[in-house]
Amino acid sequence: MPIEREIELTGQKGNVLIWQATGLGQIELDIPPTVYPPREDSNLLDQTLAGLGSGLGKDLLEIGCGSGAISIAASLRGWNVSACDINPLAVAATRGNAAKYGFDWSTQIKEGGPGDIGKWMPEQGADVIVWNLPYIEPESGDCLGPMEESALIAKDQSAQLLKAVFSNPHLLNKGGIILLLHSSNQIGQNIGRDWRKAGWATRNVSQTTVGDERLTIVACWRPFENASITRLDSCPSTNDEIINLGMVRQGTFLSTEIQVSGRGYAGREWFNSKGGFMGSWALSDKSINRGPEVVQLAATVAVLDNFSALLNLGLPSHSWVHGSELEACGLRVKWPNDIWLRSQDTIGKLCGVLVEGRTQGDDVQVVLGIGINRKSVPQLIESVGWNKLFPHTFEEIFPIIHASVASLLEVHPMVADSDEGCVFNTIYAMMRLTLAESRTQAFGLDSKGGLHTHAGIVRSTGEIQWEWI
Repeated sequence: MPIEREIELTGQKGNVLIWQATGLGQIELDIPPTVYPPREDSNLLDQTLAGLGSGLGKDLLEIGCGSGAISIAASLRGWNVSACDINPLAVAATRGNAAKYGFDWSTQIKEGGPGDIGKWMPEQGADVIVWNLPYIEPESGDCLGPMEESALIAKDQSAQLLKAVFSNPHLLNKGGIILLLHSSNQIGQNIGRDWRKAGWATRNVSQTTVGDERLTIVACWRPFENASITRLDSCPSTNDEIINLGMVRQGTFLSTEIQVSGRGYAGREWFNSKGGFMGSWALSDKSINRGPEVVQLAATVAVLDNFSALLNLGLPSHSWVHGSELEACGLRVKWPNDIWLRSQDTIGKLCGVLVEGRTQGDDVQVVLGIGINRKSVPQLIESVGWNKLFPHTFEEIFPIIHASVASLLEVHPMVADSDEGCVFNTIYAMMRLTLAESRTQAFGLDSKGGLHTHAGIVRSTGEIQWEWI
């Protein structure tokens, strides 16, 4: 019986481990035989938390505290720590190890975790929630008990936390983030998609490789929390409407049912189908530091993420290799700002992305406009709608694309900017078939997002004519 095995293992002698915390020196830990010890994954999580700087009394919740290594290190950096674990011996170990460093955590460390009804939650909300999600098989010689082993193979851990935060929004403070460490296995790859579909922004912030396994920390947060959302019956141009608002909070969003004077790349007129997506976001003025081409390509990846989530595929922004799954669905990127869809009976433009800016004195405005057809557009010969891929409405799509734009472009004080290398790799992977289907010869993207051709680097601010075969 599992409980008998747990009792048997608890009678064995534990270990004393000296763990090197990032920037803090060595931490001595007493580890009972059925408690998960700190390993490479713990080091990655600790390095990521160290990168946030001093906690300055802010609140941190660690789920699955194990030996207490992460919680103790965070507390030494100035965080107000609370923690939980389903293993009562882990709770005891964390309390005992913390006492060595002068912390009385008799009430701050609780038994339980997501899936339990409330008893594991701290009394006040957290600014940061961290969880090294169970994902590995015990190594030979390890003495993890049945409770730990069952946690290692559980498949719905992240989903349980998502439900907990949805049911208890106070669990995460405003402006807070959740850091989830997972592996490159299928369960781990689904985390970003599942949180994005629930309307949360997600972004890879740290990675390392252990053997043939890639460990990743993904940050999750509520997108553009302080921004307003407006829906108009009609307007000349959603980009112009945002620009005319002046300096507003990043993420301020405006959409319309009918756009009278919409425009696309190089000033071309933009037409959209009824019920389609026509919307614009105000981006942080710091976005200009990344360059307009990088911002535009990142926005295109956000749209690709949106399609992936709706199609229950992996997110390209989390791993560019997921672009191949979208290629199989017929989606293509037509550099620099269009997404096309090819099927057996048609090919046409599905989406356009346009980044614009205006500078007045020291004030810089950056606005992102995205238009996605729901159906083919009568005014355009080559156009296609998302109804070829899925049946969703604007209202169903908006939370996901809003979260996706934030995932790639929101400037968040606790989250590093999205990785430009991943953006470029994703875009170029999605361009390969487009290039093969066109007469334009191109060989990759430069460090600023420009296109390498026989004639040299082509910038998206210039003109390039594509001829489809």
